Amino acid sequence: MLYGKERYFIRKAASLLKQRILPSPDLCELLYHPVYGPEANGAELAQLGQTVPFFERTRLVLVWDAEKFKEKDQGQMQSYAENPAPFTCMVFAAGDAFPKGPLFACLKDRYPGACFGFPGLKPAQCLRWLQERAKEKGLGSRVHPELLEGLLSGGPAGLEALENQLEILALYLHEFEGNRISDSLPFGFPDISLGQAYRLTDPLLRGDIRNVLDILNRFVGQGVPPLILLSLISGEVRKLWQLKEEMAKGPVPDSVLKSFRIQPFKKAEYVSLAGRLSWRSLGGMLFSLGRTDRLLKSSRLHPQLHLEDLCRRVTQGMTADSAH
Repeated sequence: MLYGKERYFIRKAASLLKQRILPSPDLCELLYHPVYGPEANGAELAQLGQTVPFFERTRLVLVWDAEKFKEKDQGQMQSYAENPAPFTCMVFAAGDAFPKGPLFACLKDRYPGACFGFPGLKPAQCLRWLQERAKEKGLGSRVHPELLEGLLSGGPAGLEALENQLEILALYLHEFEGNRISDSLPFGFPDISLGQAYRLTDPLLRGDIRNVLDILNRFVGQGVPPLILLSLISGEVRKLWQLKEEMAKGPVPDSVLKSFRIQPFKKAEYVSLAGRLSWRSLGGMLFSLGRTDRLLKSSRLHPQLHLEDLCRRVTQGMTADSAH
């Protein structure tokens, strides 16, 4: 059970569980089941928990917005909660407070050590958290302390929003020629235009998931539509597929590369990657693209969750064949 005012910690905890439980992105389709609380059916959820997963692995079922799980459906889950399957990890992620209802009363009574509440941080705690995140992102001594305090001056802010500001600042500093940024730096860091989409696609091709997620977060924070971001990612995978098809016929002329919108100075990178990737890996990426397209149009979960999952699958696919 995960709940609390700070959504950032809930999402981080869910991400850690996914990393610990799911053995590889290839099995994510079979072993990871995100569910939206208001739409969850108690009987079906209990049956899912009792069904033995493939490959004798552990299944992860994550019920988001669990506080909206209907009481009737909670009742259908109680018998399962009293005797859960050993091969299923079922997680309920709720809002500010521990949710009410018979199922959650049962969880609190039987499994108190598995109920984690994340309260909101006070300003002084937020500042310490910002300082630690700044060090992790390599900002360190280059950022004046008052600049971090300025991030909190506008009133209460979620940690996700604050971390996005740090990521924007880290990207800004990467191109900044001076040795130190002080509080005189105006806020409202320059947006990344879609003309600079290479900032997302270049690390995607390298399999650099950390930088991919940094830029993805920044684009999402700027309000770029999720389907536009999906098109940027799918464009790179399709280029590699088309290039691999042409390479199978023989040497690829520059005119063909130009038709694929591959810049001349990136020719060697694309040719090397297309030659190394297997058809199976590229097919898996295309499948993930189609699945994400459907989820962005139909799922009630935040679009960024689906885009982050897609980026992890694609970057892992970009490096998978080189590991064999």
